[in-house]
Amino acid sequence: MTYNNNKKYDLFDDLQRNLSNVVDTIINHPYIHALEKKQIRKDKLEIFVCEQFHIIANDKRNFAFMISKTSNDAASKLFIDCLNAELKALENLMVFAEAMDINEIMMESYEPLSGCQSYTNYLTKLAVYGSDAEILAALLVDLPVWGNNCGKMSYILQKNYDFTKNSCKFLDNFANTLPEEFIKKSKELILSSINDISMNEKKIRIATRIIINYELSFWDTIYKYSIIKQ
Repeated sequence: MTYNNNKKYDLFDDLQRNLSNVVDTIINHPYIHALEKKQIRKDKLEIFVCEQFHIIANDKRNFAFMISKTSNDAASKLFIDCLNAELKALENLMVFAEAMDINEIMMESYEPLSGCQSYTNYLTKLAVYGSDAEILAALLVDLPVWGNNCGKMSYILQKNYDFTKNSCKFLDNFANTLPEEFIKKSKELILSSINDISMNEKKIRIATRIIINYELSFWDTIYKYSIIKQ
């Protein structure tokens, strides 16, 4: 089985171009600017923490299901990496929550907002009905954008809200760039799937477009419920 690496790798550049407007909206989101201007009270950060608690809880199950479902060893290893990352994120989130006197009972009893949970619920749909390639493409597109905003939040919270670097390690860990090996192996799997069935490329484009729009929905919703009305 062979495929043209140069031609097919153009897919990833094309995805970035097509989604650039949404990506720009996310990384320049009013929520981030509101934090910078201290227009969001510190107690309102509870919304962010509790939404993330429920997202991570669901994503742990998503990746565990992906591992059990796939018959591809390479995909299985990539999803194991994702599951381990979620477990670490949950551990770090507890440190973040402790800095605001939020305990696990409070997070468990919190009622999630649909606009924030649409991302993880769509990931569940991909886990059940989608292909490994669709899932990995969605992650490659979304995670750097999410990480970008996490990095900004960490800086702002330490500067404006008296958080420590340790309490922000949940954000900082996501702000780190994806491992090169993860990107390389994911792209190889995605490209091989396109070579097998041309229709897969359309499905990959749909998955990346929807996931990044649900990422925007998270930030829109968190902003709506957090902002101090002037």
